Amino acid sequence: MDFENLKMMQKEAISLLDNSYEMNRLSHAYIFEGDAGKMKFEAALYLASKLLCKADQRPCFSCNDCQRIVHQTHPNVIVIEPKKATIVKDDILQLQVEFSKTAVEVGPKIYIIKKAETMNAYAQNTLLKFLEEPHPDIYGILLATETTKLLPTIVSRSQNIHFKRPKDDHLEKELLEAGYPPETSRLAARLESTFHEAKMLLDNIVIEELMDAVRAVYQSIVDDGSPLLVFQKDVAALLDDKEQATRLLEIFIYYQKDLIYGRINNRQQLTFPSDVDLIEACANRFELDDLIAILERMLMIKVRQASYINLRLAFDNLMLDVERRQSHG
Repeated sequence: MDFENLKMMQKEAISLLDNSYEMNRLSHAYIFEGDAGKMKFEAALYLASKLLCKADQRPCFSCNDCQRIVHQTHPNVIVIEPKKATIVKDDILQLQVEFSKTAVEVGPKIYIIKKAETMNAYAQNTLLKFLEEPHPDIYGILLATETTKLLPTIVSRSQNIHFKRPKDDHLEKELLEAGYPPETSRLAARLESTFHEAKMLLDNIVIEELMDAVRAVYQSIVDDGSPLLVFQKDVAALLDDKEQATRLLEIFIYYQKDLIYGRINNRQQLTFPSDVDLIEACANRFELDDLIAILERMLMIKVRQASYINLRLAFDNLMLDVERRQSHG
């Protein structure tokens, strides 16, 4: 965990937590909200370390307590995340059972709920009962991209701290300085929120292959070919790997955004500036409303992806829609 980078990139959020701790005014329930990648989870571990560290300057990040928190092995810190698509009532009940037991170690107990917005109604109502009777030595941290899917009563009983997404240009510059190619650096800076996440993406995913696969589909439009046939022949096999499928969809989304920018002559916003000729040629095959409708369809697939939809079928239907909307004139 890069806590120094966390302090720099999320200065306001960490300062608020530090000041609340120093003034003994910590809330017993927090919502860390925003599109900040893994920084919200890092901040949750930071707060847990601050509460359980026994050093004079807390957190020290080197003592036994801090190290176990970072490695998620401390018995006083419980992390809950969706096993499939949702967090269910039994997950929250199990948390309550664990916290009702005699503590293995002295000190506060902290629970962290990842993707808190995925809690179903039963889970949220069960958690609400927990929040309505706060224990002086129990702290809850809910991590959410946005809070509209949480019960208003949960939000009202929690302190909301917003985590900002770092600026893309700052992360892109870091990646370039680390020696990554300009095009993949620009894309990774949009897909991820921290240097560590972006580096992991570029080191572990065959990002160039995915980019070439997306280009092939759009090239087929310019060549008066069939996006569906190209997708089925050259791209569909990439969906077999879940992480690759997610990245492929994200690249399609950014490429489609570039088509919209190309249609309105806004080259400055392009994620793939080296493809400007292909992008503008392809964009001119569509009306602007159709480009936007295709993008909206891609975004809907991304939302529904967590619900275990048939991704192959969703892409096939997307390609058919692209073929239907394009103009050959």
